[in-house]
Amino acid sequence: MSGSLGAVALALVVLLSAGGYLLMSAAIRGDRRAAARRSANADSDRAQALLQRASAYVAGLSQLLAKEAAPGQQRFAFLAETTSASFGLVDALWIQAHSGSLVARYATTLSPGSDVSSFRTLVSPIVGRTVVFGVNATRLGSLSGQAGFYLLQSGRFGNRPGSSGYLAVFVPRGWMTLSLGADPRQLAVRLDGQPLEGRLRGPPAATVGFQALGQSWQVAVPLAAPTDLQATLPWIALSWPIVAAILVLVVSSAIARRRRAERAVERIFDLSLDMLCIAGYDGFFKNVNPAFAQTLGYSSEELLTKPFFEFVHPDDHQRTRQVYEALLHGRDVSRFENRYIRRDGSECWLEWNVRPGPGERVMYGAARDVTERRRSEEQVRQAQAALKASRDQLRRLADEQAALRRVATLVARGVSPTEVFDAVTSEMRGLLRAQTTSLLRYGRHSTATVLASDADQGMKFEIGKRFEVQDDSVSALVKRTGRSTGIIELSEASGETGRLLRELGQRYAAGAPIVVEGELWGVIGASWGQQPHRSADVEGRMTQFTGLVATAIANADSRVEIAASRARVVAAADETRRRIERDLHDGTQQRLVSLLVALRAANATIPPELGDLKRELAETERGLTSAVAELQEISRGIHPAILSKGGLRAALGALVRRARVPVDLAITIPERLPQAIEVAAYYFVSEGLTNASKHADASLVHVAVSSNESAVEILVSDDGVGGAEPTKGSGLTGLRDRVEALGGTVQIVSDRGQGTSLRATVPLDFAERPQRPSQGSVAGWSDTP
Repeated sequence: MSGSLGAVALALVVLLSAGGYLLMSAAIRGDRRAAARRSANADSDRAQALLQRASAYVAGLSQLLAKEAAPGQQRFAFLAETTSASFGLVDALWIQAHSGSLVARYATTLSPGSDVSSFRTLVSPIVGRTVVFGVNATRLGSLSGQAGFYLLQSGRFGNRPGSSGYLAVFVPRGWMTLSLGADPRQLAVRLDGQPLEGRLRGPPAATVGFQALGQSWQVAVPLAAPTDLQATLPWIALSWPIVAAILVLVVSSAIARRRRAERAVERIFDLSLDMLCIAGYDGFFKNVNPAFAQTLGYSSEELLTKPFFEFVHPDDHQRTRQVYEALLHGRDVSRFENRYIRRDGSECWLEWNVRPGPGERVMYGAARDVTERRRSEEQVRQAQAALKASRDQLRRLADEQAALRRVATLVARGVSPTEVFDAVTSEMRGLLRAQTTSLLRYGRHSTATVLASDADQGMKFEIGKRFEVQDDSVSALVKRTGRSTGIIELSEASGETGRLLRELGQRYAAGAPIVVEGELWGVIGASWGQQPHRSADVEGRMTQFTGLVATAIANADSRVEIAASRARVVAAADETRRRIERDLHDGTQQRLVSLLVALRAANATIPPELGDLKRELAETERGLTSAVAELQEISRGIHPAILSKGGLRAALGALVRRARVPVDLAITIPERLPQAIEVAAYYFVSEGLTNASKHADASLVHVAVSSNESAVEILVSDDGVGGAEPTKGSGLTGLRDRVEALGGTVQIVSDRGQGTSLRATVPLDFAERPQRPSQGSVAGWSDTP
């Protein structure tokens, strides 16, 4: 029995499967034929609309021709091509009757004047007078070997007599399918029963006819190929029980997966540490997860029953509303931060990523509490600001130390006090950002003299200008108290300096004393148009510069003392040399010469038979002569007598004659120079010649001594081996000391293989300078009013 039921069930399944296959196949064929009919109707409507557009084009071109003043081939071609370019038609003719024939008077393809009487398709409507004012289509014909049809309309070309004619526009085969964007294998068009265009791959499944432009038209379409679904559905119907079972299994599985996914999403939503929410376009939360409620301290009911703008910090309402508007327009929002107010009143920074769902009119948002991060960022910003302030302070200190180092370098190099004063006023003005800085020297009778000033153009005080020290001026306050003034206002200050500063737009000033060896020497002052930002630093910085100025002044005094002392030592040594030379010449040398003369006389009286004694006396005579010569050489080395008697010119001449190498001597000086300068020049040349003969291996030495109004210049150069090192010998060092003691300078150039050049410059006014500065005078600045 069960076997029979199984067979019946199997037979029923087979019957149902076969019936389903046949029914489905028939239904699909019916659908395909219905689709072909719909396609044919649609293509027919599109073809009629296309023909109407072509008719409107021809009518429009006819109206343009009628408005022309006079016909012409060029004008016709221009109008036809201009209007047809946008419609895909390029062939047009203007036909007129002439001598019993029809002539294409104007044309875009044929030659103007061509006889078209033989164009039966074209001329039959004209001869039959079927074309009057409306646009008609001809039957299938050709133009220049190409198949197609014509659109005809009678009209006028110009307004002169004989302007009547016919406008013909040729429509080539394929124009309709191309204009319709159709596949020629899927669409066929017949004109008046003749095939016009299209090549169907099979018999037509649907044909639609219509009347247009005086002709009958037919549009045919084939049966469309079955789609993949249509080809598959019969087989699905054949196996529908299995498919049904499979569908049941798939649907049930999908439903189960969807339920599992929904439960997983719900678990993620509830367990996520991030704040998740769904908000509506109406401004209310639709759902929030527990993390959202826990972070803000509200219950879910409170969050869902109030507009979410009530929870936003008032200062962030405008920014949040702008983002809300962007979401309503469908734009995603990422990493947007705003503040929410917790239930306890505290602020909470949230970072949002929100995506709108326009179809559901909701927004899906995920937020993260970034309050601690914002606090950390604020702390970092504060630390960066403090670091920047520290860097600025360090930069100011570095600038200050650099300025002090530059001035201290000048002081250590021993430059003139004037250079130090100028550098101090310039550097101090830059550090203090002052408009003017000045250095003044106190004098007698309550005066102060400007020694240096730095300011913008037109704001400097004149160097050497003397001011009266007023009771309420900066210089007066410093002189009276001996201390720095700090920053004071100039609005009430009287006197010349206060008036001048106010005229220059200065409103604030400060001063610091310059104390030299315990005595108040002068004052450094600075002024500003606006009150300085860091007034506490001004006094300390000015004091540091005043210390350098005091050191420079003290050093200047010391250098003057040292120079005078060196000059006195050199002068005393030269005087000692001259005295020794005189003593040797007048005493010892003369006695030796007397002894030598007596010895020669005694030797002359000895008889020849005492030959041994005579030879011993002769040997003694030669030794005594040599000793006299050596004594004379020593005497000249100590101090040449000829220098004192004949001057530098004669002394150098004698020195050159005794030299061991050839010497080229050039002297252009007055008859006599100051004695100290002559001695220095003599020994300078002597040492140069000695070095050239002993060490330079020179073949020629050039010696030049010249003078001008201010200085004497001595040059000794040779063509020897060079490479002299002044620091390793005492001779050149002693020459440098002698010349510098006279206020001069020495330059030594001795490149190896290029000879040696010694150049000395000695000021002529050294002998006139005071050997010690007068009391109260520092660096050439007198305090005498």
